[in-house]
Amino acid sequence: MDFGMPFLLENNSIADAAALAASLGLDFVELNMSFPICQRERMPADDLLALQRKYGIYFTFHLDEEMAPCTFSAPVRAAWQQVAREAIALARQIGAPSVNLHWPRGVYVTLPEKIDFLFNRYRQEYLEHTLRFRDLCQEVSGGDVNVCVENTGGWAPFQQEAVDLLLEAPAFGLTLDVGHNCRAGYADAPYYARHRDRLRHMHLHDATPAQDHMPLGRGSLDIAALLARAGRTHARVVVEVKTAVALEESVDYLRKRGLYHG
Repeated sequence: MDFGMPFLLENNSIADAAALAASLGLDFVELNMSFPICQRERMPADDLLALQRKYGIYFTFHLDEEMAPCTFSAPVRAAWQQVAREAIALARQIGAPSVNLHWPRGVYVTLPEKIDFLFNRYRQEYLEHTLRFRDLCQEVSGGDVNVCVENTGGWAPFQQEAVDLLLEAPAFGLTLDVGHNCRAGYADAPYYARHRDRLRHMHLHDATPAQDHMPLGRGSLDIAALLARAGRTHARVVVEVKTAVALEESVDYLRKRGLYHG
């Protein structure tokens, strides 16, 4: 099982992140494209390849967390889809196995009796955009890159319908964020149980119902059981805490329990 780390706010460069990963015996760094340092135009493939060779690690990518590839605005939708296209193409160039993304709920209208999501109200158009995004990603991936969809707080039925369509393409898989699942009252657990064979990526951190992204051992999650679950589908695991100190503490937790290879 491969373990990685997220790009941290305190990382001053991608090289800084790669050096930290190597010092902890991690296998990869997940570069979050929400950060200015991790914009496509600031990540030449040759530079990333050189860092991989120097530090003996590899990279995965996390698309911008505000990404909305099915938004109703045609030019905005095209721009987000181009961002995805370029990220997947870069992943292929450097041998990165996965690109992670959040699947948005989108804009909603608060009515007197309920909240109505526009993606749900105009579902057919939303699903048509989903299909076009799926086909684009499948084509660009070339069978070499997994596009992994991450749970963020309990998928609504219209989101599940869209993710079902994405999973019809072999390029797509699932990322299980274990803390998001906990914070959402395990609302996404039935969906992940139905698609257990599509788990390709895990964001691992400890959590309670009130807090997530905690160092391992500080919350209420069964970390060993979660790693066993990842192992059954050979999923990669990002130790997704937010500081270097928390990362070191979490790696130490795994080492002391024989759960870590580094």
